[in-house]
Amino acid sequence: MYRILVASPKGGPGKSHLTRNLAVAATRDKIKVATADLDPQATLTIWSRRRPDDMPSIPHYKVAWADADALLDDDELSAHDAILIDTPPSIETQPTAFSKLLGASDLVLVPCRPTFDDAESAAPFLKHLRDQGKRAVVILNFVKPRVNVNAVKAYLLEHGEICPVDIADRTDYARAGAKGMGLLDVPGHIGGDEVRGVWLFVKNIVWKEKRRGRKVAA
Repeated sequence: MYRILVASPKGGPGKSHLTRNLAVAATRDKIKVATADLDPQATLTIWSRRRPDDMPSIPHYKVAWADADALLDDDELSAHDAILIDTPPSIETQPTAFSKLLGASDLVLVPCRPTFDDAESAAPFLKHLRDQGKRAVVILNFVKPRVNVNAVKAYLLEHGEICPVDIADRTDYARAGAKGMGLLDVPGHIGGDEVRGVWLFVKNIVWKEKRRGRKVAA
């Protein structure tokens, strides 16, 4: 069972948005995936409750930081191939719990809006993750069409790894989310390709390392 941590030091980069869409992509890829929500705002949990009965089911856990150790129990989570864990922006307020969770994670996804404010916030976080021996991948989120983000990408590449597939700024993500859906639940939507691309990139990292019999290293 694999733990994929979705974390960022800054509020608003789209952690819940990314988590739920990757969970849908994994489920449609026949992966037995679950989600967990450590954010007191419970955005992912509310989305999970709205999910239609006729959509592929995604088991979900709402977990308080005080109970975060429950996410370290392989036996309790043995029914799942992987669990995507959504975290709040104030992770520095829970250093012990976050450190344990980080230690057990197989990959950290760091969503980041394509601005220098967000990139400069992500850079020291990426260094911390690297210092902890963890592989972290930045996923550019809410990328507007026809806007040049190469300067931001170049800056981020100086500090870490970037997913080759961006998540575009599409209103349909919010419309699907309001119905408890991901964009891949919408038949034929053009945005489904980018979500699938990000998921396959993540899957290739984690499952390839599984075949090699070792943890994903930085």
